[in-house]
Amino acid sequence: KLAAQFPYLPQALRLVWTAAPRHAGIWVALLVLQGLLPIGTVYLTRSIVNALVAAVRSTDPVAAARPALLLAALMVAILILAEGARAAAAWVRAAQADLVQDHISSLIHRQSLAVDLAFYDNADFYDRLHRARSEAGYRPVALLENLGGILQNGITLVSMLAILVPFG
Repeated sequence: KLAAQFPYLPQALRLVWTAAPRHAGIWVALLVLQGLLPIGTVYLTRSIVNALVAAVRSTDPVAAARPALLLAALMVAILILAEGARAAAAWVRAAQADLVQDHISSLIHRQSLAVDLAFYDNADFYDRLHRARSEAGYRPVALLENLGGILQNGITLVSMLAILVPFG
């Protein structure tokens, strides 16, 4: 089923880009940010554990724990940033979906005005028009969301490999 939808991907991307180019750009930037933030969490977890081990082995554990607390605060900031990016991406996606739906409705309306009135007597044409109106608003956005999830997870996977292989 996925392979059957793949040929429509470039057309759907063009449609979304035409309808909301600014939202699409912001959404991609937020996806990249969300894909890279888990690296900071992994890297800081390692650093926090090392700082805590050093603090436990130190003669003055309270003073030696100060770097671990600073790193923990940095991790909290990264986690808050990740939640903020997730919320911003959801807001951008919702606004983008509305813009895409309005654009597609406008295209369908223009096309339905351009056809001959005889087409409206044809039940197959009317059924296609009805399906286009009902499905066109969410299908390109759903395809884009799935593609965005793949992009974000791919960025996270590649960057995790890049950071974890040297630790191996």
